[in-house]
Amino acid sequence: MKQIASLAVFFIPLALMRADAAEPGPGPAEISPEHFQHVIFEDEFSAGKLSKRWGMYKSASTIRDGVMVGITPEDADHPSVNTIRIEPQGDLEVSVRFKFAGSKNFQVMYRDRTCKSSHAGHICHVAVSEKFLVMYDGKTGIFRKDIRDMRKAKKKLDASLVEMLKTKSSRHKIDLDKSAWHQLLIRIQGDVMESFIDGKFIGRFQSEGLAHSTKDQVNLTTGKREMFYDDFQIKGVSK
Repeated sequence: MKQIASLAVFFIPLALMRADAAEPGPGPAEISPEHFQHVIFEDEFSAGKLSKRWGMYKSASTIRDGVMVGITPEDADHPSVNTIRIEPQGDLEVSVRFKFAGSKNFQVMYRDRTCKSSHAGHICHVAVSEKFLVMYDGKTGIFRKDIRDMRKAKKKLDASLVEMLKTKSSRHKIDLDKSAWHQLLIRIQGDVMESFIDGKFIGRFQSEGLAHSTKDQVNLTTGKREMFYDDFQIKGVSK
């Protein structure tokens, strides 16, 4: 199926991850929540329809019973993307409640539409499934334009690129109850990203691409059908 093939660009095969990438990150968390005092955008999805602030790409997402339902159309060749555009900036805190409702995974993705060195301006993202949370530097990793083009064309990466890509993600074991609501919290300060699930520190990841200073989009990307989202918020540094 085309859809399954397209999802592959959002994930790194295990062979391209560090052998120790599933180990817990160094703790405790170091990025202070006090760094993020400015609420840029928030949505409790209490309206009867999706706010006009939300952009949609290959998406049938909708509001149902007071939550956003992330839906990839059955004939789509790309995962559902729901986008909030923001003023360009680097340090961000993003939080969202989520519940599995058929989809096996989702991603919170950060982009810069003006960045030409990475595919579609992808800068970094966090992927969440029932068993793993993975943090990615896409700008200098899997979405770096030459690497993404080679992977799409199924060309073999040379040994140096394989070793480099092992440093561009951080994979952490989790164990989520798929029948329950959970909260994901992501903080980025400079070249460091920290992730939390239900208030628990999951791990820290440091990579140069995270420091990109003009991130201007935050996306919720849903693999297949369906994922429930609620209480979405983006915060930045005080103005």
